[in-house]
Amino acid sequence: MATALLAAGQAYGFDIDLGESDFHLRWDNTVRYNWGMRLQKQSHLVNRAGGGAFDQSNAAFDRYDTITNRLDLLSEVDLNYQNKYGARLSAAAWYDQAYDGKDPARVPGGSSYADNHYSDVVKRYYAGPSGEFLDAYVYGRFEPAGLPMDIRAGQHAVIWGEALFGSTNAISYAQAPSDLRKTTANPGASAKETALPINQVSTMVQLNDQFVLAAQYLFDWKPNRIAEGGTYFAGSDSILEGPNVGRGKSIDGDSGDYGLSLRWRPDWFDGTLGAYYRRFDEKSAWASQIDASTGLARAVYAKDIDLYGLSVSSNIGGLSVGAELSYRENMPLNSSGAAADQAHRLEGARGSTWHAVLNAVQTYGDTAVFDSASLSGELSWARLDKVTDNAAAYRAKGYNAGCGEDARLRGCSDDDFYSASLSFTPVWTQVFPSIDLKLPMFLSRNLSGNAPTNGGGSEGLTTAKIGISAEAYAVHFIDLAVTYYDQKHSDSRNLVLGPPYLDKAWVSLTYQTTF
Repeated sequence: MATALLAAGQAYGFDIDLGESDFHLRWDNTVRYNWGMRLQKQSHLVNRAGGGAFDQSNAAFDRYDTITNRLDLLSEVDLNYQNKYGARLSAAAWYDQAYDGKDPARVPGGSSYADNHYSDVVKRYYAGPSGEFLDAYVYGRFEPAGLPMDIRAGQHAVIWGEALFGSTNAISYAQAPSDLRKTTANPGASAKETALPINQVSTMVQLNDQFVLAAQYLFDWKPNRIAEGGTYFAGSDSILEGPNVGRGKSIDGDSGDYGLSLRWRPDWFDGTLGAYYRRFDEKSAWASQIDASTGLARAVYAKDIDLYGLSVSSNIGGLSVGAELSYRENMPLNSSGAAADQAHRLEGARGSTWHAVLNAVQTYGDTAVFDSASLSGELSWARLDKVTDNAAAYRAKGYNAGCGEDARLRGCSDDDFYSASLSFTPVWTQVFPSIDLKLPMFLSRNLSGNAPTNGGGSEGLTTAKIGISAEAYAVHFIDLAVTYYDQKHSDSRNLVLGPPYLDKAWVSLTYQTTF
C-alpha cells in the first residue's frame, strides 16, 4: 500500500525551473504519521515460553498501550538531463514518541540491555529523531554497438523475479537487505517495498526485441533490519544488533554479491521467461551462535550462497500469472546455536534447497458491490535436498538430539514447507466528492511444515489484516487497520512455535500526504 500511496502523490511534487530546457529537476516530499495500540493483554504462555526468551519484549507494552506514535518524512530529488542521464537522491527522517525516553521492561530473568537502558541502535532506529540517506545514484542510457543499455551506479535496490509477497522463497531472496521491521508492521508488503538501497552497479541491456540481459555487482554488504530484542515485535529478547548483554560482535558478510538475469519474450508465447544466477552473502543471521571460547552469542552471516532460478509470467484469460523455481547451494539451514564451534567458523548447518513460488492477480471492474477490486494470491514452497555442512547443528529429526518428542512444536525442521497468502482490495470511487474508499484485506498462513532454511517459516503462523482506507484529492490518505496473529503453541509444555506474536494483535491509524 505504501508504494501505491507514494506513487499517487507524485503529481504534487515540485518541478524546479533550472532555466535550461534539457534539464529537469523534481522534488517530492512525503509525510506520514502512524499510531498503533496493543489490543491483547500479555500472554503468560509467551512470557514463560523458551525459558523466558520473549518476556522482556512482550512486557514492553501493556494492553491498550500506544506501541508506536511515529512521524516519518521521505524527501526525494530527481535530476534528469534530456531524459537520458540523471541522478536521484532520497532521504528519510523519523521520530517515535512511544520509544522516546523509554527503557526496556524489567523482568525476572534480567535485561538484555546494559543497565536496562536501550542501546544506541534502538534509540536511533526506534525513538529518533534520526534519519538516513536511501537512494543516492546516477544513471544513464547508452547504445554501445547499437544495443540500448540502462546503467545505474550508487546506492539503490534491485529486485528480480515474479514474487508478490516478500522474498523468503523467491529468486530475489537476499538480493538487497530488507527492512523486516517494515514487513512486520505492514503484512503483505512486497520485496520492492521493504528493500533497502545498497551501493552497487546494475545494468539492463536490450539484446534484441525478445531478449533483455540484466546484471548487478554490489560494492557493500548490509544485514536485514529486524525487530530488536525488547521491542514490541521482537522475535527474541536477545537479538540482534540492539541487545548488548551476553552478545559478542557479529560475523558479517562481505561485499561482492553479483547476479545475471536473462529475460525472453518469444513471439510464440504471450508472456516472459526468465533465467537467473546469483552469488551472495546472507542478509539474515544464524542469530544466536554460542561462541564456545567466550560464552557469548554471536550473529553469524553465511557467505557464498549460489542461487539458480527460472521464472515465467503470462496473462491467461485476464489472469496475470507468475511462477518461479529456484535451487540454492550452500544455503544456511535452521540450526542450533549450541553446536557452534571454531572448526565450523561458528556457523550453523548448510545445505541445498529447492524453492518455488506461484501467484496470480485478478482485477475486477464495476459490480453491484464495488466499483473495482484487485485479488492477489500466492503459494510458496521450500524443500530440503541435502545437508552439506555441519549436519550436527541442523535442527531436525535424525540430526539433532533436541528434536525428539514434539519436534515440530519445538521448531525442528521438516523436509517440506508450504505457505499461502491472499490479498483482496475492493474500491469505491467518489463516495464523496474527490474521496475514494478502499477496504484492503490480507491473510497469510504457513500451511504445513517448518522450513528447512534459517528463518524460513514455522507451521501454523497466521497473519490477518483488515482495514479501511480513504483517499482525498489524490494527495491525502488515511488508513485504519487491525492486525491479528495466530500460531501453534502448547500451554502444558510452555512452547510457542515461531515468533511470539500470539498476543500481539494491534490497531493502527496512518495519515499520509505528499507535496
